[in-house]
Amino acid sequence: MKLNLNYKDMPVLPYIQRKELPAKPGIYYVGNNACPVIYVGLSRNLKNRHLNHHRQGQFEHIENAVIRYRVVTENLLARISNLTEALRKLEKQAINYYKPSLNYTPIPNQPKFTTVHGPTYIQTHKVQEAGYCTHLNAQDGDELAISSSRLALLTRAIGENRPILLIASGTYKDYEMADYPHLYQLLPYKKDRIYLLISRFIPYGYEESNCFGYDYVVYGGNSKIFFNPYIILNSMPGFDEFRRSYLKLGFTNCERSPFINELLRLGEISLFLST
Repeated sequence: MKLNLNYKDMPVLPYIQRKELPAKPGIYYVGNNACPVIYVGLSRNLKNRHLNHHRQGQFEHIENAVIRYRVVTENLLARISNLTEALRKLEKQAINYYKPSLNYTPIPNQPKFTTVHGPTYIQTHKVQEAGYCTHLNAQDGDELAISSSRLALLTRAIGENRPILLIASGTYKDYEMADYPHLYQLLPYKKDRIYLLISRFIPYGYEESNCFGYDYVVYGGNSKIFFNPYIILNSMPGFDEFRRSYLKLGFTNCERSPFINELLRLGEISLFLST
């Protein structure tokens, strides 16, 4: 997908008028006249994204802040098989070119890590669906997203700053068709259904969406990408029982599973203590 990402050619609104953004997918820049691109982001719904953005307080402190945006046209949407992946690539392209300073700063008001146990959420998806393999194009610390329809669980995870771990499920051929690199690591499991721990992040917000048949897109930061080598869960002690009980496709809380301690270790995360 090609879009004109030159900030000079983009529509622009004062940041205080962000409610006038179109309710369409696209790329956006936040900045001002002195520094036009301080932050780069993507959204499947630009208007909803900026009604309660996790960096809203930072944006409001930018003097004479404006928001520039580029909408994905209907013609382009009709030709895109994976909107999430296409937007992620465009966002990366703009970040690499403009090197916006705010993208590389910590998300404000994040709680400190503790070792206290509590709810831990997993999102399981089929390899060939929803484009979540685009997480592999991200870097540690990037802002990530998943899609789900389980609003009650989502709002609890966001409200309590609990971790979400993304797990991929598929056959060797599924991973091959989805262009996963380093397939040689999966060869010992070629006859099995292969489960990979792809990423983890702390959710901070969501927006309504109709992407891939899901109702909501969940955004998060403090991310970790597990890519090279892959974390293959199949042979981990206790995984078979965990798989039978929890790895139905979708979003769920797995805090009652004995396997959760292993997931937390593999995910290189200690849990948050609510304050």
